[in-house]
Amino acid sequence: MKIKINLFFLILICTIYYSVFIEPISIRTKHLTFTSNHLNANTSIKLIQISDTHFSSKQDLERFKKVVNNINQMKPDFILFTGDLVSDIRKFSYKQEVIELLKQLTPKIGKIAIYGNHDHGGYFTEQYEKLLVECNFTLLKNEEKTYFVQKRKVSFIGLDDYMLGNKQYHKILEHIQKNTYTIVLAHEPDIADLTKNYPINLQLSGHSHGGQIYLPFYKSYIMPPYAKKYNRGVYKLSNKHNSHLVVSNGIGTTKLPIRLLTPPEIISIEIKGQLKN
Repeated sequence: MKIKINLFFLILICTIYYSVFIEPISIRTKHLTFTSNHLNANTSIKLIQISDTHFSSKQDLERFKKVVNNINQMKPDFILFTGDLVSDIRKFSYKQEVIELLKQLTPKIGKIAIYGNHDHGGYFTEQYEKLLVECNFTLLKNEEKTYFVQKRKVSFIGLDDYMLGNKQYHKILEHIQKNTYTIVLAHEPDIADLTKNYPINLQLSGHSHGGQIYLPFYKSYIMPPYAKKYNRGVYKLSNKHNSHLVVSNGIGTTKLPIRLLTPPEIISIEIKGQLKN
């Protein structure tokens, strides 16, 4: 009996150590591939999604330097940030350091971002916009930005945060362009129950952090609001539109600086065309 108790406490101590000191800094890169008949067969678009950086200390900045280097080495066409830049605006005393890091992200075509709930909280709304514009991001708030990639249209629709922003999404979603590969950026993933009814091809979300502590049978209790149904990984949304949802575990943490079975991640997405010229 004593051996079992000692073993239990040893496992508990090791698990806590791993959750606090190892997994939160073990940033992985997840590679995904999707196909589309909106793009020419010889067209390939590379996206990088990052989410939920939740900067809260100088240590987070040191960690993010590695993220920036890894992303730039992958040479993406677009870098997409799906919200929650800082955890607490009242403690955001290293704004200039964050700006310098975000400026170093250098995709081939563009950088696009949306609001998360923390980006609207604590009177941060206007500061967040100014910060991202200074870092050469296009900040979309129920807006669309269209690019031509090898003579085919690729559109990004950025939805404002569902919890604290303007939830009037129908106006922009009802005017999705035809013959265009359309990507929706929405911080809270459960918005997919709305967006899947429109002709989108891909939705990118964050917010959930994968739960930070992943307990498969109890995940509904540890996931935040509007990340109860879709909270980690890839989901098929619509066969009609061949649409998918990708939910990022994010980079940082909130409330508790721990992660267990839900490592921080950079998501690399390749879109391959199928349309014959």
